[in-house]
Amino acid sequence: MAGPDAQKRANLVVSRIIPPVLLGIVVYASYAITKPLCIDYLLHPLPSYNRTPRVGAGAAILVIFYLLLILLIATYLRLLYNVIKNPGFLPLGADRVKIEKAEDSEKSQKQRRRRRSRKPRDAEKVDAPVDLEQGTRNSAGETVCDSDSSGLESFYTKDVFVCQEDGRPPYCSACCQFKADRSHHCRELDRCVRKMDHFCPWVGGVVSETSFKFFIQFVYYTATFCTFALIVTAYFTAELKRNTGSVNAHWCVCIGLSGLFGLFTAGMTLSSLQLAALNLTTIENLSRRSVVWTLAIRVPDHLLARLFTMDSPWAPTFRMVTYPLESSTPTQAQTTEHAVAERHVFAILHTQPGENPFSLDSPLKNMQQVMGNNIIDWFLPLKHSPCANHSSQESAFALGPVVTRLKQEAGLLPPPENGLERQHSKHSRRSNKHRP
Repeated sequence: MAGPDAQKRANLVVSRIIPPVLLGIVVYASYAITKPLCIDYLLHPLPSYNRTPRVGAGAAILVIFYLLLILLIATYLRLLYNVIKNPGFLPLGADRVKIEKAEDSEKSQKQRRRRRSRKPRDAEKVDAPVDLEQGTRNSAGETVCDSDSSGLESFYTKDVFVCQEDGRPPYCSACCQFKADRSHHCRELDRCVRKMDHFCPWVGGVVSETSFKFFIQFVYYTATFCTFALIVTAYFTAELKRNTGSVNAHWCVCIGLSGLFGLFTAGMTLSSLQLAALNLTTIENLSRRSVVWTLAIRVPDHLLARLFTMDSPWAPTFRMVTYPLESSTPTQAQTTEHAVAERHVFAILHTQPGENPFSLDSPLKNMQQVMGNNIIDWFLPLKHSPCANHSSQESAFALGPVVTRLKQEAGLLPPPENGLERQHSKHSRRSNKHRP
């Protein structure tokens, strides 16, 4: 049985081979539809067919076929560009960078020694390990690094972020970096990826928040393209078989390829649209019915001020964490309004099993987070997904009603008014309005 490293190398090799193979299949399908079918059978039939030209049918097939082909190629090229040039990697931690630099230096030293001498390979091994201050790897080849507080500013400056039980964000020991919300470590690429969906050899790399939209567009147009090619070639193959008793080999191959890839991409289109409607990735969907999300949610300043007052103290019913982490427990000298404003205090809250804090009010809104806010964005590979924009102060991703409910239950938000309270409040405003 192949080891994990061999499997990773095999996946990477396959991911480099498949895109050119797919390009070759598309070129062959274009030839089979254009020359043997449209030109030699419909527009200018060969003498062996003994048929009159059908210019209208041939021209219509060519127009529709190449329109779909243009959309397919455009989405695939945009998908490949993002997979290769903008895969959504998280930056490596300082320790991991030092480790890679030390390993590169060690490799270059080995190469220089090999060029200078012809010693046996065993004599060329370097016994001195990488300096621990620069980071190292253990006997299993895993990265060893210390998790400190560097990089936490990008988390606690938001109002909500995904955390562990101690209030810290999840930490990746391989990348030596805190993991952003909904990120996942890709073992094939050995990097953490933002909102990683899956590693796909068919598109040459990892599908993430920067490419998931274009992946959906690509599999949709591929399924449509293959369905059209399948219908056209199957119809005229049946017609030719009925009239002459023979078949065209190119048409038969086209039927097989379009049927295979059409069925596969149609299934991928449906499953990807379902995930987008639920605001989930393929990885998150594996445990969506049982997962419990742990969230750090900012405690409002007015509640923190009440925490240190004697008149109306506030007693939280949940664990809290204060950032920066070096801050100790507040003393009487730290209870000034200025000190409270400098602290970042978060409540550590948990969702119910199976609840998704990033699912919005409706499947349409979830879809818009991936596909865009207008119909042009849905069908043309022009803009990135709105979910790839993490500039919001509230959270790295848009938050749904689950987070609102958690805030209300923890007392971080006022409870919603019921119908009777709203009527009473409305009546009171009207009464106050008519008072002298």
